[in-house]
This record gives sequence, C-alpha cells and structure tokens, in this order.
Amino acid sequence: MPRERYDGVAILLHWLIAALIIGNVLLAWSLDNYDHNDPIHQKLLTIHKSIGTTVLLLAVFRLAWRWTHPAPSLPKTLPRWQHVVALTTHWLLYALMFIMPLSGLIDAAAFSEPVNYFFLFKLPTVIGHDEPLGHAAFAVHQTSALALYALLLAHAGAALFHHYWLKDGILRRMLP
Repeated sequence: MPRERYDGVAILLHWLIAALIIGNVLLAWSLDNYDHNDPIHQKLLTIHKSIGTTVLLLAVFRLAWRWTHPAPSLPKTLPRWQHVVALTTHWLLYALMFIMPLSGLIDAAAFSEPVNYFFLFKLPTVIGHDEPLGHAAFAVHQTSALALYALLLAHAGAALFHHYWLKDGILRRMLP
C-alpha cells in the first residue's frame, strides 16, 4: 500500500534544511552591512560557511534517505505537467543543496580562507591558492543563489497554492 505522507526523518530533514537555508540566506544578505575586514563580518562569514557545510552534510544524508525511503506518490488527480514540474523542482533543489556549499567551500579554499566550522575546528582542504578558480567558484555560488531564490519561491508558492486553493493535501504530506 503506497504511503500518503513522508516519514518522520524526511520531514525533519526537510524543515531543518529549509530553516538552515533561509537563515543562511538572511545571514549572507547581512554581510553587506559590514566592511570585509570588520571582525563582525568575519564572524558572520564563519557562521555562514559553517551553516552551508552543515546543509551539505545534511543533504548527503537526506539524499541517501530519499533513495532508501522513496517519496509518497503524488495524487493521480494532478495533471502530468505538475508532476514534471514538481519532480524537476525537487531535483534542482537537491542539486543546489550540493552546488551552493561546494562552490562556497571551493571559493574559500582557492582564496586561502580557512573554513572554521562553528569556531570549533578548521575543515581540511585539498585546493591550493588559485584566484581564478576562486572567482569562478564565487560566480557559481552567486548564480546558484539566484536560482535557489527562484526555486524556493516556486516551491513554497506551489505548496501554499495546493494547501489553500486546491486543498488537495499536498502540503500536509510534509507537515509534522
């Protein structure tokens, strides 16, 4: 018998990663309020990198969980194009959960800026100082951020549309 809801682990990972991503976006936006050499900027940037690294680690776990615990099927009443858009959006969000943190870590390593994970320890790096690589990684990081904003708005908007307008239970599948 097919499940109608996500399991507890999938729900926890979804909302935890969502909160971390939204918090990290707000944190990234706040960095513009400080000079690059300001100690507050450096501390916020360390937290930003740490949260991004945490999202990457959770995304690995989430993807492994998803492979071993498939998502519940979408209602058969949904038009085919909505199935395609939903699947595409989900997999693009998964891709961005890897691309954004990895490009940020590559950017930091290429500019010889260590990632001090929540001020506890420095992450190892295998990339030496390489400014062209750093600039390219930062461009990927910024471009993927714009894609993330658009996908998050589409994802949340679709969930709210299904919940409040269509009242088809799509959002309830992911609620605790």
